[in-house]
Amino acid sequence: MLHLILFVVKWISTFLLLGYYAYAFAQSDSTLFLNEVQVYGMPVTKYAPGGKTEHLRVQHNGTLTDVLAQQTPLYFKIYGNGQLATVAFRGTSASQTAVLWNGINVNSPTLGQTDFSLWPTFLLEEITLQYGTASALYGTDALGGSVLLNAGTPAFTGKNNFQLQQEAGSFGHWLTGVKATYGTQKTELRSKAYHRQLKNDFEFTSPKVGFTKKQQFASTESYGFDQQVFWKIAQAGELSVHGQYAHNFREVQPTVTSNNAGDVLQDNNTRLAAMYRHENLEGSLFATVGYVINDQLYNRTSRTRSDQLTALLQYDFALGKRSSMRTGVNWTRYDARSDGYGHRLHDNRYDGFVSFRHRVSPVWLLSLNARQSVYQNSAAPFSPSWGNEFILKKNDGLKLTLRTQLGRGYRVPTLNDRYWVPGGNPDLRAENGLQAETGMLFTKKNDATEFSFDVTHHRLWINDWIAWLPNNSGLWTPSNLSKVQVSGMESQISYRINRTIYKWHLGATYAYTRSLNKKGLNAYDVATINKQLPYVPIHAARTFAKISCKTWIAEVNTEFNSLRYTTLDNAAHQTLEAYALLSVSAGKSLQIKKTETSIRLQINNLLNTYYETIESRAMPGRNFLTTFIVKF
Repeated sequence: MLHLILFVVKWISTFLLLGYYAYAFAQSDSTLFLNEVQVYGMPVTKYAPGGKTEHLRVQHNGTLTDVLAQQTPLYFKIYGNGQLATVAFRGTSASQTAVLWNGINVNSPTLGQTDFSLWPTFLLEEITLQYGTASALYGTDALGGSVLLNAGTPAFTGKNNFQLQQEAGSFGHWLTGVKATYGTQKTELRSKAYHRQLKNDFEFTSPKVGFTKKQQFASTESYGFDQQVFWKIAQAGELSVHGQYAHNFREVQPTVTSNNAGDVLQDNNTRLAAMYRHENLEGSLFATVGYVINDQLYNRTSRTRSDQLTALLQYDFALGKRSSMRTGVNWTRYDARSDGYGHRLHDNRYDGFVSFRHRVSPVWLLSLNARQSVYQNSAAPFSPSWGNEFILKKNDGLKLTLRTQLGRGYRVPTLNDRYWVPGGNPDLRAENGLQAETGMLFTKKNDATEFSFDVTHHRLWINDWIAWLPNNSGLWTPSNLSKVQVSGMESQISYRINRTIYKWHLGATYAYTRSLNKKGLNAYDVATINKQLPYVPIHAARTFAKISCKTWIAEVNTEFNSLRYTTLDNAAHQTLEAYALLSVSAGKSLQIKKTETSIRLQINNLLNTYYETIESRAMPGRNFLTTFIVKF
């Protein structure tokens, strides 16, 4: 049966790209081989040449918000310390960023976005960013960018280890976590569990208040666990099962002018996935079944719950020595219940996709991708993409690479957009955007140093942007009203020095983003045309310097975000001032036989700067965090 499935999928794929397939084999025979790509789980980035991709280091403490905010120029709208955090990726909205966990889109089907504060880094292993439109690869929401959260590749060494982590910090910050890995040459099990609490009783002095206040009614508490099991099945197959549960309770932080307790919010997120991969000489078959539950309780009375069942099947195979192809299908069913719907909702989505990768010459690699999605008897825009990588120069440790990409992306309207009572609009069209980008990467390295510089220019044109506005009866309802044009530039520089004792790593990132509304809210509106979208900084920058010496390590980080508007008409009296943050950390590790101990002291917002990422929501001033880790 398995061989029959492989045969059918392979020949369907070949037929879909028969024209280009014929062209590729019309070329003369060559001994060129595709670049080696080592992946585990869903190998998505293999077919992403031409786009900007970045692999981030997973730090020991904090949340996914902290990792992305410190290592990239992305801007987060954070409603307070440990509160709701959403991202603006290349000038787009939070719902135009796809978040995939082990290949499954985990954005809320009701709100259409992800709260990054609900992902503790303690549970994460691999974080990859795909900048720009990538709906041809990942489906809906991938207009501004995509965040890929994957399990690390199993080692199957049979070695067991255990890790205990304890954090203590300012404003009642406590975290206790344990990790364990155990198994054999054919199995591997990973277990993680944590508990985190934050009192959030920091002091602040807001210009709107004029005197120092202590933050109240903003405490948070969370706990959760993660379990992974990997099996080797003979020589050709691997099966893995992943389970994750996270509970978060928080008092919604009041505004700076409020002295009263606000709302409370409870989130329970359950994520389950089973993945199977089978490899042979002909190709690789990959299958995933996932089940995701998002359960949110607002003010202890109003519940919104969505159940998501996803099935993914894809087949990746070689076409000669210079080409490969991947094809697959994806089905997702959503069931949602909420007081705002009046009844239980069901939504089915079907995706078919195909990708082609070809080494045209030793210096030219191209990829073609296409996806078609159907939801509730409506077709999302057909989404193709074309990417290229050109090696302009390569010798003596120097490499200069040029990349280009054209693509179309889309975002399916959320369940709230279509069915909220009152106001939902079931006739909404999917948002769609066309993106073009070009970038250049320069690297130079030898035995002692490594230097890299990356620069990217991108443009994005989005049509049918969904906006909620009051109609003639005063009822708020969504419509495909806005048009947005985004243009910008991103640059990144990194320099490493590897000496016998001392090791340095210096780096900086900068992003320039113009995200302009191109259509008025009504026939009489001219005030919002050609204005920067709210909460999108035009300038954003990050720098870091890290030095290690034997068992010691120290790091300095800076973060800068320029002025941000909070209204569509860019009213000058409703802006958030630019701010810069400085943080420092130092740590030491100690090895005694098979036990490794490390301690790290971190000081955030060293200059005690007052700043807001959301209007009237205070962020903490200078604060301390100590992290103690024992591994054996």
